[in-house]
Amino acid sequence: MTLKKDRAGVEKKLFDLCEKVVEAENLKLYDMEYLPSSGILRVFIIDEKTDTALLDDCVRVDHAFNPYFESEEWIPENITLQVSSPGVYRKLRSLDHFRSKVGKRIKVIFFKTLGELVQDAPKKLKGAKILVADLVEVSDEAIVLSEDDYKFTVNFSDIKKANLEVNLFNELRKES
Repeated sequence: MTLKKDRAGVEKKLFDLCEKVVEAENLKLYDMEYLPSSGILRVFIIDEKTDTALLDDCVRVDHAFNPYFESEEWIPENITLQVSSPGVYRKLRSLDHFRSKVGKRIKVIFFKTLGELVQDAPKKLKGAKILVADLVEVSDEAIVLSEDDYKFTVNFSDIKKANLEVNLFNELRKES
């Protein structure tokens, strides 16, 4: 898993523009994906107070891009802008993403089985390449997970993908 993606060229310029536009709307840029082959620019935003974005926030940010799309020569003409919240099951791709979710359940997909990555993995977890566990701690190189009272450390380089795992039923019960 590449946590710090080095952006270059048009992608770097788009990322910088996205940060500028989103912050001007008093929101935070959660993530950005640029797919040059299809011309899609996905901008994921959050309001740090609520950890999500409302439809009105997305519309406001979308409209805030208009002057730049009309005046900046370097922006590809065929670009299609999509602005949204990162969603309930949001991807975790940066240190900030992981650090903000300490204490939450996350789903992790490993490149190898857990038994190949961790020496003392319990028998029932050894063959797991996909695991839902509690995120306990985050360092610059690794995360500490806990599942069934078993705590273990996994390097970011061993993680293929990760996302927040929310049990919506339990979340709704907490609110009522």
